[in-house]
Amino acid sequence: MADTRTLSSSSSTTTTTNVNNSVPTTSSPSSDADNINGLTTYVNTIFHQMEEKFMAASDQMMNRMNELGKKIDSLETNLGDIISHLPTEESSTQTNSSKQQNKSEK
Repeated sequence: MADTRTLSSSSSTTTTTNVNNSVPTTSSPSSDADNINGLTTYVNTIFHQMEEKFMAASDQMMNRMNELGKKIDSLETNLGDIISHLPTEESSTQTNSSKQQNKSEK
């Protein structure tokens, strides 16, 4: 099989060199078609594997995001419960003033 390579020299001229391999090969249309079919099958297999890996990673990320969303919702609920049980400013000032009145009465 002849390999034709194009080399560019510093003087901007182009030189073509033929390199002959030691093993002569003949290319027939059926072997080329087999090579193309084999390559096509290989590429399709690689793409299919990549798609499966991408889908698995996507599903895993979506599951983690859903878990985080549930944890955030739970945290918001718990914070709301804690805040609702905190005394308000009015009730705390009334409690402080009533404590001061009790101390002064004694």
